[in-house]
Amino acid sequence: MRIRDLESKHNCGFEEFQERVNDEAHRGLLKDYVEWSYMVYALEAYKEGEEFDCVMEEERAFTAELLSNLTPKRVQLLYEIPRFPVESINDLAQRLGRDVKNVYNDLRSLEQMGFVYLRKLGRNTVPQLSVEELSFVFE
Repeated sequence: MRIRDLESKHNCGFEEFQERVNDEAHRGLLKDYVEWSYMVYALEAYKEGEEFDCVMEEERAFTAELLSNLTPKRVQLLYEIPRFPVESINDLAQRLGRDVKNVYNDLRSLEQMGFVYLRKLGRNTVPQLSVEELSFVFE
């Protein structure tokens, strides 16, 4: 997903972007290059069956409005999804004893915030975390 974001942002693939970074006029692209190359090499290692973790640290500033959408029920979803394999939104709702429609709406909100993504697997929609760890810094 992040690779697609970088391709869209720079309107090119990694190889072309790599050539741009080598050009003296584009030295300001180094941060994106480091991130992108790390992901490309991790993906190649994965495709070849090698073990390789690709963990990126990202900072985001959230508005008060956005943070107010992070309700206790939504935080509970972020906590529960990685604990046990989830086969569907219905499966997750049953495990938590919640209404499927409410769980779906909460997951859509978390997806809009960038914390989860909803992946279609056959007839099921499976929620997966987009983040491995969340830290909040209050200033």
